[in-house]
Amino acid sequence: MRTVAEHGAPNSRWPAPTQDLGFEDVPAQPPPMLSGMHVEQIVDFVFALGDQVRYVAVADGQDIQLRQRAGLPNASSNESDQFEELLVNPALLLLTRQRGELDCGGLHCVIVRYGNFTQVVVPNPTGGHVSIAVSANHDPFVIAEAVERLLGRGVAA
Repeated sequence: MRTVAEHGAPNSRWPAPTQDLGFEDVPAQPPPMLSGMHVEQIVDFVFALGDQVRYVAVADGQDIQLRQRAGLPNASSNESDQFEELLVNPALLLLTRQRGELDCGGLHCVIVRYGNFTQVVVPNPTGGHVSIAVSANHDPFVIAEAVERLLGRGVAA
């Protein structure tokens, strides 16, 4: 992920980082709420699941917070990550949710296996989604189920 200096000054909603916590683009002020939790709490919870978590994004409409673990090999660019969260993942969720609600019992998550990592996208029941890039050699379903529980969706047995 690029630093503030590399992609321009932050907007008034996302101030420049003020401390080094091992991640880039950490906001100095609490971010907006999503599902009754601060977005930063969701991001922190997902990163706490382990080193297999490469990247976390919490999106709701045009509001997106992205954080990528520092020093990753084969990391995608900040610009492509933003387009994925604004365009690709909402479209995937729309299509798969509509299919899931026809006669499949709904949608829990979408998992996409790229060459360098696996992307897990979990719809948030209050709107938007949580998107996680997981190292290619780890089970993405473990991450998906943990995020579903965090968002209060539960996991079907």
